[in-house]
Amino acid sequence: MADTKTKKSRKIKPVYIVVSIADGSGGWLGSDSFTIHSTHKDSDALLEAMDAGTLPVGSFYKRIALD
Repeated sequence: MADTKTKKSRKIKPVYIVVSIADGSGGWLGSDSFTIHSTHKDSDALLEAMDAGTLPVGSFYKRIALD
C-alpha cells in the first residue's frame, strides 16, 4: 500500500524593516545615508511599537515580500 501524503503549500510571511534616512535634501543617498533600526516578521508587533512611540523620530517602515 503506497503512502499518499499531500504536500501542503507554505505561505512565506513578509518582513518589515524600520528605516530612517540621514539626508533630507533630496540628493543622491548612498548606502551609508540610512540606518536600519529593526526588522519585524509580525506586523502587529510593529504597529504596537509605532503606537507606543518607541521607534526613532523620522523613521518609517518598508514591507518586503519574500516570494
